[in-house]
Amino acid sequence: MKIRYSVDPERSASFSPPSSERSRRETVIVISLRRTAVDGDGRSRGDEVRISDEALARDRQVRSHESAHLASLGGAAASGVSYDYAVGPGGERIAVGGKIAVDLSEVPGDPAAALRKARTIIAAANAPADPSAADLRTAAEAYRLAAKAAEDIRRERESSAPPIP
Repeated sequence: MKIRYSVDPERSASFSPPSSERSRRETVIVISLRRTAVDGDGRSRGDEVRISDEALARDRQVRSHESAHLASLGGAAASGVSYDYAVGPGGERIAVGGKIAVDLSEVPGDPAAALRKARTIIAAANAPADPSAADLRTAAEAYRLAAKAAEDIRRERESSAPPIP
């Protein structure tokens, strides 16, 4: 993720990504700064900061992605959402990433609860339409937790079953 600031050409050079950079699969957020019109007294009314539509779309996408996780996690969330922000020249905060801590520990003495918890985490990791690599790693950890819990349940059933004559 790159953040580029574009400045009005009358004030300074423009900073836009070269075409070779744009061809990569990298998200570039452009925040532009330009001088506003001059009023009747010949004074500038100040600078105008404009955040690109791409930056605003990224902010919405990140917030929606993390909200989908949080809504699915329920009690398995160990924290709320923690966002990573890009800060524009006017102090605007644009969400460019986010994370939620997840409790991937076993439930001592209750493998059925551990299995339910693992299934909840797997569903939450896959809740957004576009799970990230971190989401898939979390799902893989939850699959391991689920496999261990299922094995513990199987052992419990075998040890409590009456012997076959």
